[in-house]
Amino acid sequence: MKKTFLPLLALLGLSGFLSSCSDSDAESKAEEKPAQVSVSADSLQLSMKQLESVNVDLTGFEDRQLRPVINANGKIKLFPDSKSEVHSEVEGHVDQIYVREGQFVKKGQPLMKLTSGEFLELKNQYITAKSEADFLEIEFNRQAELRKSNVGVLADYQATEAKLNAAIGREKAFKAKLALLDFNANQLNDIRKAVVSPELIIRAPISGSIYKVHQNLGKLATPTDPLVDILNTEQLQANVYVYEKDAELIQVGQKVELTFPNSEIGAVQGTVASVARALDAENGAITLYVNFKRPHTNDIIFSDMNVRAKIVGASERKSSNTLPRTAILDDGEGTYIFGTSQPQAAKIPLRKLKVEIQNEGEEYVQVKVLEKVPNTIKVAYKNILALEAERKKNE
Repeated sequence: MKKTFLPLLALLGLSGFLSSCSDSDAESKAEEKPAQVSVSADSLQLSMKQLESVNVDLTGFEDRQLRPVINANGKIKLFPDSKSEVHSEVEGHVDQIYVREGQFVKKGQPLMKLTSGEFLELKNQYITAKSEADFLEIEFNRQAELRKSNVGVLADYQATEAKLNAAIGREKAFKAKLALLDFNANQLNDIRKAVVSPELIIRAPISGSIYKVHQNLGKLATPTDPLVDILNTEQLQANVYVYEKDAELIQVGQKVELTFPNSEIGAVQGTVASVARALDAENGAITLYVNFKRPHTNDIIFSDMNVRAKIVGASERKSSNTLPRTAILDDGEGTYIFGTSQPQAAKIPLRKLKVEIQNEGEEYVQVKVLEKVPNTIKVAYKNILALEAERKKNE
């Protein structure tokens, strides 16, 4: 009985020992596995080698002199002599329309043809006045010859002179009225050969683009009815609105880059012609008057068209907490940076931090981080879009 019991105890002891060794090995293997680091949705971890492979560097906040870049909005304004609302001086029916909206016309180019009874009557009045003046001039010369011969009567001479002066006055008045209609009255001087027609050609008073044609064929147009609107957009002005704090950075003659947000027209360069000396009551801003030339495009530029202006300040500002522009990520919802307080770690933890841009320079911007972070943090710059793409994998 004793011989059987002892081997059984030995077997049980060996089994317990192996089990203990097995548990110990399992624990040892578990301890050898690296700890899993949790990564939040607003952060990522990359080695320095990985950062370098996507052309991302680290930098710190710096104090520097910034020449601020001012971004502002504005509207196109036409010079007073750049817009013409064309009217006829006399009433007439629209017989022909020679232009279309959007078409460029030169000064003096025909716009419309009217058939006007008033125009015809005005020609007749000029012919009558000129004929009367010509006749009275002959009579006046005859009376003058009689006066020299002491034959004529002074009263007749003076009466003829008065009638002649009145007739010449009427002739000049009708000639001036015809000139207002862009008609040369000298064409009627030889009445036997002159063509007396009611057809009136309306011509462009300025060069520019046809903005609006107001009339239709056959319509009776009166002197108060606009016929055509012409805009001369060769020389233009933009009224650009800047904050009062930025006005001190702007000088007359400064260059301005203008873009057209609602059009495919490319950027153009303008010049600050003048700066308003008072706040605009409507928008509480200082108005800059920026002159520029029409860009080479077939697109129409019209009054009150929206523009955006980029102005590099004339003087510098001392700014703290500046970063390269390439460190700023704008994702459509806000502006951010990727910062780390452990730049020497094997796996560098980078977190997306929201910032507010306080001043902008051409290459650097001054920022305010909207949460408390150490002043010594390093910030990623250059190809930060690659970091954003990597971060989104954690979402």
